[in-house]
Amino acid sequence: SDTIIERFFRPLVGGIQLDPALGDSHRMFDVIFRMLADGDSAVPAGGMQQIPEQLAARLPDGAVRLGARVTDTTATSVAVEGGDELAASVVVVATEGPAAANLLGLPPVDGKSVGCVYFSAPEPPTDERLVVLDGTGRGPVLNVAVMSNVAPSYAPAGRHLVVAALPGHTGERIEDDTRAQLRGWWGPQVDAWDHVATYRIQHGQPTQTPPFAPKQRVQLDDGRFVCGDHRDTASIQGAMYSGRRCGEAVAAHIGHTGVYG
Repeated sequence: SDTIIERFFRPLVGGIQLDPALGDSHRMFDVIFRMLADGDSAVPAGGMQQIPEQLAARLPDGAVRLGARVTDTTATSVAVEGGDELAASVVVVATEGPAAANLLGLPPVDGKSVGCVYFSAPEPPTDERLVVLDGTGRGPVLNVAVMSNVAPSYAPAGRHLVVAALPGHTGERIEDDTRAQLRGWWGPQVDAWDHVATYRIQHGQPTQTPPFAPKQRVQLDDGRFVCGDHRDTASIQGAMYSGRRCGEAVAAHIGHTGVYG
């Protein structure tokens, strides 16, 4: 019904896809709804940074170089800001869409912005492990979660971490607008919350409007490889699935050419 679309699906799926207008392809919705129906929802106890750290932990010491901005790539080299050039048997560009497009000369990747506001609260506004939705459609906050109800390690002892998501809202008044809206939900207790951080993310996800075809190719004609959620579905799952497809393509390329290293 129109009611469940406006009061449930728009704030839930619109928040997940950073798409309050619900203009993305239904194929992306099908993926999200299937995952929510079939699987458990969870977060790493040590924070989302645990995902790349667990991947990096399996690499040899010195394999990861941080703080080195890449300025150019070829099929066998990577140029780094400052003049260094690194030789490689295979080059994989694993970045967000706009950076990949610039480095590889691919078509521009349109994106959706999002603002996130984090508060530390002495008492949680709810004890439930759930996502609180804005069923009014007035926004700008689309949904809120008390993350410490799910993972107590996300907040210091005796405190609670409240996170508000505002797809498309990255303006200067984002904290004030968030407090004003949540004050209408939970009353004056919101004024006692401490502001922890505000993030304004201009490219939160790639746009995936119809016609939408996931599984974009990961091996380019010039011998370079590319992966990321812009080559698959706009999600962590899509990024990792794209990475697996890319890894398999690299392995096949190395086996075919006899190049190792």
